[in-house]
Amino acid sequence: MDELEMIRRKKMLELMKRTGMIEVKSKGPKVVIEVITAPGCPYCPIAVQMARELERKYNGVVARELSVATPEGQRKAMEHNILGTPTILINNRVEFIGVPNFGEFERKVRMLLGLQ
Repeated sequence: MDELEMIRRKKMLELMKRTGMIEVKSKGPKVVIEVITAPGCPYCPIAVQMARELERKYNGVVARELSVATPEGQRKAMEHNILGTPTILINNRVEFIGVPNFGEFERKVRMLLGLQ
């Protein structure tokens, strides 16, 4: 394939994406779940396990655990005025404080994924 043919194909793909003829998949996760935890918290592992289950179950979901014992976790807790753990942020918004009902947690994630 010569250079001119490669340019033509690239331009054709761009045009098809712009007109909606082909679907453009978004890069990166659609839902980011961050579970703010603390060492010794008896409920934090449950919240982390729930988040990881949703990550396994749905494409486009990423789950992370951030401990307040780390600089990143401390920064996130201060940024969101988090005083208790576990606290669950979804797409950088506090959604749950404490361990949520799994059904409610899953409904929120499904809504953000557009699966309602």
